[in-house]
Amino acid sequence: MIKVNPVVKLFALVMGAVMVFLIHSMIMLLFFISILVTLKLIYKVKGRFGKSIIALVVAIFLAQIIFVPEGELIMEWWLIQLTRGSIEKGFIISGRFFSLITMSWLFVGTTEPRELSSGLSNVGVPYRFSFLLILAMRFVPIFQFELSNVQQAQKIRGLKVDNNIRGLIRSVRYTTMPLLYSAMSTVNTLASSMEGRGFGMYKKKAFLHPVEFTIWDAILTVFILIAGFELYYLSLLL
Repeated sequence: MIKVNPVVKLFALVMGAVMVFLIHSMIMLLFFISILVTLKLIYKVKGRFGKSIIALVVAIFLAQIIFVPEGELIMEWWLIQLTRGSIEKGFIISGRFFSLITMSWLFVGTTEPRELSSGLSNVGVPYRFSFLLILAMRFVPIFQFELSNVQQAQKIRGLKVDNNIRGLIRSVRYTTMPLLYSAMSTVNTLASSMEGRGFGMYKKKAFLHPVEFTIWDAILTVFILIAGFELYYLSLLL
């Protein structure tokens, strides 16, 4: 498998996010989504297209069709008007959301936080700022684990949550404060540990396995930039 510099991956993520909102063609957006899904299968990213994500994508699509009718009328049933414009807009908006989720999975699933910090430092980013990305990527699974513990503790104490809006509000009400307390405790422990080890004392930080930005990374960056502009140009023609 080709080893790509994490900085190049971050640039591709930002470039892809920008391009997703510039594309207004269903064909080009479908082509872009197919590329993302193919990359996800090639790199065997662990993130799954869970039921909640698929349901949210479908909900966004249906909401656009029902509440924002525009363009040529295809079918009308009671108060619902099915139009060609609403279908296209619904596909584009839900496709953008799905693309952003998939790109995030690709980036997180194929990037080591340590390598990302080293790569950003080697291109001139102060390691204090690059370390923030490491914390963001590492704390997501920790907070997910803490949330699971809080929910299990609430169930043991007899908290019953129904599968509806009221149950969701009840769950948020009784899990937010314990999770916030646990998060603040973790942050305070981390801050004390960093302060005790002299984090930020020196302007530069040495890495055990530094990630260098090579000529191939520069070529790949230029290729991503050109491909993005070509994709946008083709979307304007369709």
